[in-house]
Amino acid sequence: FFFFQRTRWHTMSQSLLDNWSDEGCAAAISEAAASPADPSAPNPLKVVLHDLSSAVVRGALEPERLVTVLSDAALVDRALLPRVQSDLADIFWFLGLRIEAEKSDEDGDGAPKQQLLALVAALLQAELVAPELLKARLDPEMLQEAGLVASHADFHRAQVRLNTRALYTQQKYNLLREGSEGYSKLVTELAELPAGPRDGTSTRGCTRAAEVVANVQSLIGYFDLDPNRVLDLVLEALEAVPSRASHRSLVELFNPQYLPHVLGFKFQFYKGEAEATPLSLYALCGLLLKQGAVELEQVLPHLEPSLPKLREMHA
Repeated sequence: FFFFQRTRWHTMSQSLLDNWSDEGCAAAISEAAASPADPSAPNPLKVVLHDLSSAVVRGALEPERLVTVLSDAALVDRALLPRVQSDLADIFWFLGLRIEAEKSDEDGDGAPKQQLLALVAALLQAELVAPELLKARLDPEMLQEAGLVASHADFHRAQVRLNTRALYTQQKYNLLREGSEGYSKLVTELAELPAGPRDGTSTRGCTRAAEVVANVQSLIGYFDLDPNRVLDLVLEALEAVPSRASHRSLVELFNPQYLPHVLGFKFQFYKGEAEATPLSLYALCGLLLKQGAVELEQVLPHLEPSLPKLREMHA
């Protein structure tokens, strides 16, 4: 079926190139877009657009012909344009890589690359492709050649700075500068967490853990609290009253990848200290293991003695 689908759309594209007509091109694009998607087969619309774009790169089709079809609202439904724009951006990226990979000393003036850039320029001039979309998909070198950025090196540096600021910059503050109101309210709220359906520890008579969990989540968002510090305080509250650990929804608020590290840090705190690790911490770890919140393999690296030492001791 994969071969049938691929052959069908490639055959249609080749037939269209051999007997070109604007109406035929628009019909092929519309039919490919309406074809049901199949995860095991190539996307029909991308196949048709790729073949048409490749024909432009080879010089077998003038860029203006393809632009004329896409810009005519009577031929191509305007509702298809977002899909066409996104697919064309991906195709331009792929064709740029292929041209660079096949580039040789005999290429001379680089006609395929110039044809591709001419197609990009024509689509930009007709406002059929958004510059912002191309800046997100194409390589910096190609963006500079297309005139979308002044310098690919400056664009790359700005992109790295933006990604670093968005993904890796952590909002950490000195504890002396950090507002304590949010954490004080958080500790008060955690003290209200019922240990059981008839527990009397809540000062306001709270019997539903969901109420406390919702309030904790609101405090994190309102005061912009550090989730790792909040998780540490949550574990402290569960350690103080182990039966509270039955409220899984509270622990599930946090990233499960961070839980073993925060729990392990608590064990590491007592490493080398005169004070022995409290039994309550072992009990909390056992409860979390029983619930499946953490795996034993995730906790073992934080415990002493290490596995190699245990093997030596029992050898």
